[in-house]
Amino acid sequence: MEKKSLQFCVLTACVTPLLVNAQTLEDVVDTTGIEQITVTAQRKTESLQDVAVPIDAATGEELARFGVTNANGLNKISPALTVVSGGGSNNVFFVRGVGNFAVNAYTDSALAFNVDGVFLGRPTSTSASFLDVERIEVLKGPQGTLYGRNATAGAINVISKKPELGETFGKVTASVGNFGNLEGSAAINIPLGDDWATRLVIGKTKNDGYNDDGTAATDDTAFRAQFYGELSENVNLRIAGDYSTVKGNGNAPSFLGNYGFPLQGDNGNPNNIIGYNFNPAPDNVSAAHTGPFTDAAVNYYTSLNTTPAFTQITPMLEPYIDNVFKGVSAELNVALPFGDLVVIPAYRENEVDFLFNNPGFQAAINQENHSQSSVEARLSTSTGPVDWIFGAFYFDEKVEGLASFNQYSLQSTQQIDNSSTESTALFTQAKYHISDDLRLVGGLRWTNDKKEFQGQANVFLNLCIRDLPAYPGGPEIPNCEGAPVIPVGTTVEETLAAMDPADLPAGEPGIGTGPVPYGQVPLFPGAPATLTSNLLFINPTVVDREQKNDEITYRAAIEYDVADANLLYASYETGYRSGGFSPTTGQEEFQPEYIDALTLGSKNRFLNNTLQLNFEAFYWDYQDQQASHFGIDGRGNSAFFTENIGKSDIKGLEIDALYQVAPTLRLTANLQYLDNTIEEFSYLQKTPDEAVQVVTGCDTSVVSMNDDGEPLYLVDCGGKEGRNSPKYTANIGVEKTFEFNNGYALMWSVDARYRDERWIGFDFLPHQRAEAVTTFDSTLQLLSPDADWSLLAYARNISDEEIKATSQLFANGSNLMTATYEQPRTFGVRLNYNF
Repeated sequence: MEKKSLQFCVLTACVTPLLVNAQTLEDVVDTTGIEQITVTAQRKTESLQDVAVPIDAATGEELARFGVTNANGLNKISPALTVVSGGGSNNVFFVRGVGNFAVNAYTDSALAFNVDGVFLGRPTSTSASFLDVERIEVLKGPQGTLYGRNATAGAINVISKKPELGETFGKVTASVGNFGNLEGSAAINIPLGDDWATRLVIGKTKNDGYNDDGTAATDDTAFRAQFYGELSENVNLRIAGDYSTVKGNGNAPSFLGNYGFPLQGDNGNPNNIIGYNFNPAPDNVSAAHTGPFTDAAVNYYTSLNTTPAFTQITPMLEPYIDNVFKGVSAELNVALPFGDLVVIPAYRENEVDFLFNNPGFQAAINQENHSQSSVEARLSTSTGPVDWIFGAFYFDEKVEGLASFNQYSLQSTQQIDNSSTESTALFTQAKYHISDDLRLVGGLRWTNDKKEFQGQANVFLNLCIRDLPAYPGGPEIPNCEGAPVIPVGTTVEETLAAMDPADLPAGEPGIGTGPVPYGQVPLFPGAPATLTSNLLFINPTVVDREQKNDEITYRAAIEYDVADANLLYASYETGYRSGGFSPTTGQEEFQPEYIDALTLGSKNRFLNNTLQLNFEAFYWDYQDQQASHFGIDGRGNSAFFTENIGKSDIKGLEIDALYQVAPTLRLTANLQYLDNTIEEFSYLQKTPDEAVQVVTGCDTSVVSMNDDGEPLYLVDCGGKEGRNSPKYTANIGVEKTFEFNNGYALMWSVDARYRDERWIGFDFLPHQRAEAVTTFDSTLQLLSPDADWSLLAYARNISDEEIKATSQLFANGSNLMTATYEQPRTFGVRLNYNF
């Protein structure tokens, strides 16, 4: 197809069945043009077309039609957004390439995720937020003025449906689909006297997983209760509580093949890189959606070796997710003589326990307790021609727990005694009405972030100390085949207890006391070559650090109404993301990142409110970019850490179009062109020998050599395209309603989505370049005459495209390349009943 960029216009008001109150067909089908969507992105209620910021939005009805039941589907409503699983239940967000492949207890997300005005500090918390949603707003670009926590990429606001006074009504939905998918939800609104009401909601989602081995399975349950009361004419209060569980096993990788030394010369594979041949896995292993636990995948995987133990890999442990989220919040609104006051206090707790295998771990375990408390207060008022918002925000988060990342040759066994964040902010925004049509906007925010980390990482290292010929007469290379690998344990004690005492002939190693023999020890004359020779270390890294950041961020904008339905605006705003810690020797701390964004936009309605055209041109300057990756720590061992490694130049154009051709026919389109160029992006990497190249698609050069002849390489990825940054994105949609004489209606929709080639891995290796892809979704919906029930049939990814979500290198496992995939073709039916 011609490379145009169309992105689905999420500004539409699509017709769907999930209506709270009984409605007539005329209520559902807008006969007067394009319906308005109201948002609160600027901390006040206003039409989406009047908001002079880069924003996408979708109603709960649209989300249901698109099949968005969790954060992973949000790119369907905002093509600038990419959401991938960061391992286990962690969600990783990118907006136009701004983001990070890993978000954990030591780092913050580049995107602020808010539910009913409450900022969620941990990415695992986003999984249970999509229950009984009124709408979702996606703000693109830095959020450094009005929102609770600073963010460089943007913000997602999830707004749930609120209780209504004086009426009893509700809805029930039930859905069944392939891969054993079962979904159900129920909501009821009940008046409690004249001044109070409650809304109770429960939901369940379960499926068998879409990988051949049963991974990518989900079993989620969520409950929310809200109470709303009007305490007086000028005061109202909403209180909410929620409880949810996220279970299943999470997405898992497929094995693509591995990079090996070209001992016999170049094998001609198109994925080869300098110094390495790519050896593809068998087709029944590397195929999309196979997963790592089929018999063929296990046989292939266990044929590989692990370094630096240089022994054979053993099977992975089965992944699992067992998370619990709960929280309470309130929203107090007071109409004062001089303005409107809003106060939002909240408290949340998360108990996460999950095991994942990306990119090829024997097991990566997180067992953590998260708690956060926050309060935000805002006062909106006007003085003459100026509208003011004054606000204050306080956020206090604590994380403690255990984590273990087992890579066979090494295991980082981490104890988090305290990972805490205390953030305080004061902010204000003023909008000066020069005239009825021209406005100036200025916003300022002071943020004080204080972070502390106390913890220890005890790293098990299994090192081979025997060299054997690679082949008869060939060079000698490390070979300890048959030696044991490090067993999985969440603590040092668990790991040592899982070892065979026969493999520790000199006893257990101490923490930081030096190596002990591990396995058989052939260090005597004439020892047979079948014996193994390994040393086992436990190297401690103690981190007890504090980081403080004071930052001023700001926004300046101008808005001009060319006509009643035509808005022009320009803005310049800044944002930052706080730094953090890594329990890694030599990489214990990283600093904040910063972004400056310039936006020129226009929002328009034409042809008697039947044609909508919105334009946005943007330029972002992204500095001190944080990146999490595998590298070499201060002791020369492989480790995973976060560091500031670069800056990027990001610019592009978006065009949204919506045309209400007739009351029963609607066309939508969105075009996005994105140029994300990495200006500076470099880091250091060690290898055992100068002849052993770094496994990367970037340029490399040796900058120093140590006394043992080990080189230090500089890896320079400058000039590359940013990650998760397709140059062209294209979304188009058609919605058609057929009305019948008996009052029934049939609604049909088709949505097409195109994404250009894009980088989906840290190392810029050939397999980390995802191919361009076009997908099609369609729904067919029967609606009863009074809209009290409807039946929806859906099919998504109709052509069953194999879409890579992430691709990673497992350096400690024979340089294994792995990939996870987005969902294959899914289909099913959903029944909706309103009462």
